[in-house]
Amino acid sequence: MTENKKPKTRGISIKSPRDVQKICRRVIGAIFEGGTEVEDAQKINQLCLTWLRAWELLKVSDLEKRVIALENDRRRG
Repeated sequence: MTENKKPKTRGISIKSPRDVQKICRRVIGAIFEGGTEVEDAQKINQLCLTWLRAWELLKVSDLEKRVIALENDRRRG
């Protein structure tokens, strides 16, 4: 996750599922620090679902790499 340095935009650049997870953790942490868990329960739920989707994307990507490696080994051997 990097700071967006483009002059016309603000905020944080999201370049990977890990960046999404970091943002979700940061926002959920702020909600809990502010003591508004009950009022923001719907936001927390949506952020958790977003975090989970990012995690799934990372795992699928990892599985794809592993399958490709196994297929390449099989072709060689």
